[in-house]
Amino acid sequence: MTFEPHPNAGKGGLMRTVGVRTTGLVSRTILAAAVALAFAFPAQASLRSRRAAVLLPAGSVDALADAIAVVGPGGTVLLQSGTHFESGTVEISAPVTLVGKRGAVLESVTTPAGAYPLLVEAALHVRGTTNVTIKGLELRPAAGSDGNCAVLVEDSDDVLVADNTIRSYQFGVLNQGGDGVEITGNRIRVSTRWQTGEVPEAHGIVNINGLGTRITDNQVSDGLFGIWACDRDGRASGNTVSTSFIGLILCKVPSEAFLISGQDRPSASSGAGWQVHGNFASENDWGYLVIDGANNNTLTNNAASGSGTYDMELTGDTFRFGFLTPGSFDNTVDAGAHKNLVIKDCGNNNTVTGGVQVDITVDPCF
Repeated sequence: MTFEPHPNAGKGGLMRTVGVRTTGLVSRTILAAAVALAFAFPAQASLRSRRAAVLLPAGSVDALADAIAVVGPGGTVLLQSGTHFESGTVEISAPVTLVGKRGAVLESVTTPAGAYPLLVEAALHVRGTTNVTIKGLELRPAAGSDGNCAVLVEDSDDVLVADNTIRSYQFGVLNQGGDGVEITGNRIRVSTRWQTGEVPEAHGIVNINGLGTRITDNQVSDGLFGIWACDRDGRASGNTVSTSFIGLILCKVPSEAFLISGQDRPSASSGAGWQVHGNFASENDWGYLVIDGANNNTLTNNAASGSGTYDMELTGDTFRFGFLTPGSFDNTVDAGAHKNLVIKDCGNNNTVTGGVQVDITVDPCF
């Protein structure tokens, strides 16, 4: 165990390098000793856990929860370059920062959900807290397998999930009940098992419930839905969504879709008041779909190419998902510079400017 000054640990703070046994298991005894030693020196008598930082060495096994406990509220866990192994969910219930150094990989064992309601089992579960940051990690399941969910935010406000690489998870990032959550700069390639029927569905980013969510500058591919935007007053901008069934959908999550912490978690509201700007949808069946009562959204200057059906559709009442989804209404679309954007509007009182507008007398709504 070594201690050294660390500029990000705060005045008088310490960087603690967590000891690792030869088996790769973190010693709880050593971690406890680190805390005791830090407070033993008079010079650090005023040190609090919110100023602490831990360096987690490569090769750690089931070590992350202990490291989070050591740093406490306001602390930072820095994951060293290399692979870190977790045999299950790590719950984050205090305001901490997880940062991966370049090349840091978090490999976790979770089980994809094969039937409804979809039981969400996350590698990182942010629950009942605020001001958590997860940044700069590669999150992936164990070699040769797929995972359930990389990051789940549950009832936690002002969480930042930034600049991570997420691969082969059924769900990349889910937000349930966190206001002011920011999901930005991530690279998410969803598990394709939904395409073979092994799992019912898989999605890149889902805002189930959460006001003012910001989904920006992400690259999302291979999902049933790339980005699923529900609830109110969010922003989705600068994202690239590709090779999915639907690139970006403004909709709501129905009942009995997701089971989170033992509870059914449908959306309280369809996507409403969202600013959807400057995104690029590539090689999806639908680039953008506004459906299920989505309303008062503004979609401007969004691009699409290679769409199998429509670049953008605003639906009326429809049973296309096997149950009634009410029509969209009071949305504003401006194709901007994208004059070839194909837009079909079957909703109520939507305003569409520019693009190539589908004649619904020739191509009826369904």
